[in-house]
Amino acid sequence: MRADTVDLRRIFGRDIRYTVPLFQRPYVWNRDDNWAALWEDIRRTVERVEQATQAEDAVAPHFLGAVVFDETPYLSSSLETRQVIDGQQRLTTLQLFLFAARLSATALDHEKSVRLLSKFLENDEDLFDSGQHPDHLYKVWPTNADRDEFRSVMLGEGGGGRLADAVTYFQQEIDTWLAEAFDPLERLGKLVQTMREYLRLVIIDLEEHDDAQVVFETLNSRGTPLEHADLIKNLLFRDAEHTGAAVDQLYKTYWAPFDQDEWRTEQTTGRITRSRLDVFLTYWLTMRSRREFTSSALFKEFERWLRSAAVSTEDVFAELSRYAEIYDHIDQRPLHGVEGRFLYRMKVMQTSTPMPLLLFLYGLGDRVLSPQRRIRAIRAIDSYLVRRAILNLSNRDYNHVFRELVVIASQQPERADEAIINALAGMQGHHRQWPADVQFRTALEQDPLYSRLYRHRVRILLEALEDELRTDHTEQLTPPVGEHLGAKLTIEHVMPQSWRDYWPPLEDDPHEGADRDELVHTLGNLTLVTARLNPTLGNMAWQDKRQWLSKHSLLRLTHGTLLNPPPNTATDDWASAWDEHHIHARSAYLASLALGIWPSAADLLGIPAG
Repeated sequence: MRADTVDLRRIFGRDIRYTVPLFQRPYVWNRDDNWAALWEDIRRTVERVEQATQAEDAVAPHFLGAVVFDETPYLSSSLETRQVIDGQQRLTTLQLFLFAARLSATALDHEKSVRLLSKFLENDEDLFDSGQHPDHLYKVWPTNADRDEFRSVMLGEGGGGRLADAVTYFQQEIDTWLAEAFDPLERLGKLVQTMREYLRLVIIDLEEHDDAQVVFETLNSRGTPLEHADLIKNLLFRDAEHTGAAVDQLYKTYWAPFDQDEWRTEQTTGRITRSRLDVFLTYWLTMRSRREFTSSALFKEFERWLRSAAVSTEDVFAELSRYAEIYDHIDQRPLHGVEGRFLYRMKVMQTSTPMPLLLFLYGLGDRVLSPQRRIRAIRAIDSYLVRRAILNLSNRDYNHVFRELVVIASQQPERADEAIINALAGMQGHHRQWPADVQFRTALEQDPLYSRLYRHRVRILLEALEDELRTDHTEQLTPPVGEHLGAKLTIEHVMPQSWRDYWPPLEDDPHEGADRDELVHTLGNLTLVTARLNPTLGNMAWQDKRQWLSKHSLLRLTHGTLLNPPPNTATDDWASAWDEHHIHARSAYLASLALGIWPSAADLLGIPAG
């Protein structure tokens, strides 16, 4: 490599094209982290130039960082062309800043500044065929994902993306700053002079035998915020290029969607925040490699798998694209139905460990694994997770459990549901077992769930019971699930936690209600109400609370099992009181419903596979 320190005249002052290869990530700089700091550096440097001019002092240049270039042999014009191996965010931002400065100069009708800035932005049109290669006009040509927006911005057409936002930000800052000067035109001249003479970059030129993509990977995998997905992208395209594949076509066909914002948004899984693409790649690679690895080891694990797998690079691209569609389908599935409700409960419980297994099951397709079998497998997973959650059992071994299930299911793909059910039924030990009916029923009927469990676990239990109580004859009201509605529906204790004010103990109770402090937290005493109704109900007596619930609640959970006796409950004059007998009877009925929602292995295997 050769390194040199140069000003912007050496970089942008000549006719040249700096092209960003497709293995680079898209433009990601933003105002708070990058643009504001760059503008502050430039503004301070210009003001130092102004002061030095008055005092006739020398001006120290300001260093903006380093960029790495590589010569490209693919010349389609008379223009020298260099690949930007590192520093593309900085170079692109400088072009956007220069373009914004030219807009400000144009608004002030300062022709000299417009001409000088244009020389830093555009190449001489006599040096290329503008009809065949119109984009050779630009000194910097970004990576594939940003080209359409960059072209629109540089043509003055604006847009709603990050590049257009950068131009808007810089122009507003420049205009405000110029307006503060006694002579705005003179200050503009100093800005242009500073851009030409006093801003420096360290240029590193690669030599003949330097591998550009290896350099990129090395520079960007050591303590920088570059995502694992970008290193994986670099690795795949490097392999594709070495095999002579049509990398541009591979990008357009398979990878281009991954460079869009929907895949680059940040998600939190556990305590780690990563891009949605990194999260997906972790799930996919876990399914594919069937190995355990930490999120920080994603790239190295992917590289290890790629070197050991007998799969062509194009097949890897195709497979990633296919499973990304499956992941989207899972992620955006409506909340209704067995699968939708299960996925909703996964999100609420913040349980993502089954995702590699789900990718595998959906990836089999309907021809290999029928929809009925897939639903039966999902019901088994749902039952396993919810039963353990209600019993408040540990989830620390779930990574191993679901990775093992991928292996087991792959051995019998056409009967993956049976393989999964049998494997879960055979799990042993406190950290793995699938709770039996008697354990599940006992917890539902007797445990003070509200005080022992996370609130969201109690809420999804009540939501599922409400859903189960609805029939084809029930009005199709919006079900009480989802982030927004779930936040509005709160858990209500029918017999209040402060029951001693208006709820006297039973006459034949020798303990005078001492057991109620736990009983009020059991399933039979809980329902769902709106956040506005909940404080109104408070600790009021049963007769008053019953009237409020009857008037305002629409839930079957309240009307069908609370205000009215549950089916097959032999209790005379049910609505006249609410006491221990009512709570126990309702708990028993709701527990029976829950066993149907989340059945045992034996019950699931008794369901026809279709």
